Amino acid sequence: MHATVTRLTNAASDLILRFPWAGWAGWIVFCVIALARVTPRRFASTFTYYLEATERLLAHGQVYDPHALGAFLYLPVSLLVYAPFTLINHSLAAGVWLAVFAAVFTWGCYVLTTCLLPQGAGDLKASWLAGMVLLINVPAAWFNFKGVQAQIIMTGAMLIAAVAVMRSQWLRATVWLFIAFVFKPLALVMALLCAVLCPRMRLPLIVALAVVVALPFAFFDTGYMIAQYRDFGLKLWLIATAPAQEWPYGADLSTLLRAFGIVMPNMVSLAVRLIAALGTLYLAWRVRATGAARSFGFALVILSACYINLLSPRNEFLSFLVLTPSLAVLAFLVLARDQGDWRGWALIVAALVLGMWWSLAFDAVAKPAIVIVISAWLTWLMAKPERWRDLVEAANPGAIR
Repeated sequence: MHATVTRLTNAASDLILRFPWAGWAGWIVFCVIALARVTPRRFASTFTYYLEATERLLAHGQVYDPHALGAFLYLPVSLLVYAPFTLINHSLAAGVWLAVFAAVFTWGCYVLTTCLLPQGAGDLKASWLAGMVLLINVPAAWFNFKGVQAQIIMTGAMLIAAVAVMRSQWLRATVWLFIAFVFKPLALVMALLCAVLCPRMRLPLIVALAVVVALPFAFFDTGYMIAQYRDFGLKLWLIATAPAQEWPYGADLSTLLRAFGIVMPNMVSLAVRLIAALGTLYLAWRVRATGAARSFGFALVILSACYINLLSPRNEFLSFLVLTPSLAVLAFLVLARDQGDWRGWALIVAALVLGMWWSLAFDAVAKPAIVIVISAWLTWLMAKPERWRDLVEAANPGAIR
């Protein structure tokens, strides 16, 4: 068995080295196809919701349905960004935003790869390696690109923010977290970690949060906006406390437990989220204490992604794009030290499995199970943060300034 695995990994390594350009070629072809196939039929359940919610906001209508799990559930400020695009053809608007989303995601993967692996991996240069990271993410990106999901830009912005933290560029990190949060509130997980652990980001993040909340009041009546925020809060509470079986597209800790006949009461579920949040903060703090810049920034984004996929309200089978780029980069960090290390190849397989759509029943169990295994390994690494630091920093140490 070991000999077979070795042959397969050697063959994969040889193939990558023989065609280093294949990653970028595959990713560019994927993006072109996705852009060419932008039609309302494909993005009806996502980007259309953004535009329809924007139109309701502009008409002073009811933006949120606090009694339904589906439909629009992002912050009002994001609708201000989409407002000008309600005036043009919906397919053209979706195409423009998909191009923007794809550009931010591509840049995020590129800068994370080249920052953590500036010398590449073996004979594979860092710039080519970034293309391989993107290629691994094609399955995870497929459904998100198809629907023009805000998850794309949120993930890309979080990756860029992580690199800014690695370089002690605190204002730049805040700006990118602000962008991520505007498009999808789940970025709050990483923002809170940064607020607690990065003193120089606290005030800018508070200002950014205030801008996010207050900006819609500059364009709409105060009473109307207060009512929309109230319904937004009620909707989030409904989503956070709804039983797992009520959302058929879910794939998180609750859907995994349900497969074993375990249904957590609402308050228990909230308590688990809080305990996990404190545990995530503790691990990031442990890494922060080493003073290693790259390992700290990378810990922030990969821990945030694991938390989002396991414990955020209404995590779906296609939501694992937030984690798969970090897994691909981590895989190459492992393989850069030893191309035969099975953990690196296992991480690549995990990223591919998390990205693909299998079936709702399979995804609801298998995907959170994979994230739990990865989270357990990360916990083991970061509980003694020197392990994590040695894996991430390798020959390119850098200190937090």
